[in-house]
Amino acid sequence: MKACIVCGKPLTGQKIKYCSPECAGRRVGKRYKICPVCGKKFKDPPSNLTVCCSPECSKIHREQLHQDGVYKQSIENMRAGFSKKIDEIGSENHWFAKHWIIESPSGQVYECDNLMNFIRENSELFDGTTKQAYDGFQKIKATMEGKRPKAQSKSWKGWHLISYEENKNRYHKNGLGE
Repeated sequence: MKACIVCGKPLTGQKIKYCSPECAGRRVGKRYKICPVCGKKFKDPPSNLTVCCSPECSKIHREQLHQDGVYKQSIENMRAGFSKKIDEIGSENHWFAKHWIIESPSGQVYECDNLMNFIRENSELFDGTTKQAYDGFQKIKATMEGKRPKAQSKSWKGWHLISYEENKNRYHKNGLGE
């Protein structure tokens, strides 16, 4: 004959593990955790990721983990992983890069993805710094969008913006587009 796994009473009818709902609610060792800060035993289901008994203890526990250096390596790993991902993708194909068609003062037309990268790689074509050239094209773009009604820019030092487009479907970070 089977017995209740909590109190040991014999099971009657179709009961499988517990003799009553009270015993089912008092399962030993299954629903209790011990707080690592204050040592208090608190009720919490095993599927829950809660570690501490209260928000105050949770705050203290997180501070202790930071002091112990648990998260220090994870931040470095995150930065290294992001740098590796950018290196794999390449600056030309960065998922925020736009497709630009620009015209030089001599009439030469250039097509590029990621204007900042193009300016960096071809700095001899532009007067001024990389940032100045990029800002000039940004102002022309804003004028084309109608965002600069008072201070319109049609060109920057003879350079003209013919067109630009978002690359959401071409170079989205997960390759699926939006």
